Amino acid sequence: MVSRILVGVNGSRAARAAADWAARRAVDLGGELVLAHAVPGRGMFPGGSDYISARTRGQELLDGETARLQANEPGLRARRLLDDGEPAQVLCRLSGGAELLALGTDRTPDIHGEGFGSVSFQTAIMSRCPVAVVPAATGAADGGIVVGTDGSRDAAIAVARAAAEARRTGTALTVVHAAGDVTEGRTILGSAKAAATAGSPGVPVRELLDLDHDAPEALREAARNAALLVLGCKGRGGLRVLVGSVAKAVLFDIQCPTLITRAAVT
Repeated sequence: MVSRILVGVNGSRAARAAADWAARRAVDLGGELVLAHAVPGRGMFPGGSDYISARTRGQELLDGETARLQANEPGLRARRLLDDGEPAQVLCRLSGGAELLALGTDRTPDIHGEGFGSVSFQTAIMSRCPVAVVPAATGAADGGIVVGTDGSRDAAIAVARAAAEARRTGTALTVVHAAGDVTEGRTILGSAKAAATAGSPGVPVRELLDLDHDAPEALREAARNAALLVLGCKGRGGLRVLVGSVAKAVLFDIQCPTLITRAAVT
């Protein structure tokens, strides 16, 4: 089955960074990149000509971005989708069946990293497939793959995905847990390492127990130079929440490409 990666396109610097990241991944996996752009429905335009103009501009944006990406990534297979509706709703609807949805940030960066705006946040929590959030600017990515774990079922999904990414890219995996209880923390990390090693043999796994920071800060510090940070969607919040507090806090201060896995099915 061909891997299908979906990316939202809106002409911004952040969206271009996400498209670049997604295009490289599509080529590496031998998959297809689907570029999507949303235009407000016809009812949002009092005059029909304005709606037609908006769709024309949207198609031109998709055509130009596709040409740019294929010039930068020879062999890239790409498809364009122009749809009516709110951007978050359109992307979530199209995410069914995709291996991954890539998004840029859509808020001004703060002093720490890239901000995460309302459209991106809505899409990240409602998407039907895993979501990768890519900052507009990234530093040296020499820290391998980083994953956070709290011992939950959703964290186990994230650990398995992170280990597979480390194996695919030939990099090391760092498993992070932040807690005040040393014994519990070591137990959680040990279990995560064992699962990662069993699922992806040969991947070097480092355990990092952070007793000085809360979970979001521990993950941000560990992932500062990472190629990818992987998080579970809900963690111990379970069905009570759409996205866990840790994932939410990290999303609003993106340090590196960050992948949010989908929740475990109960």
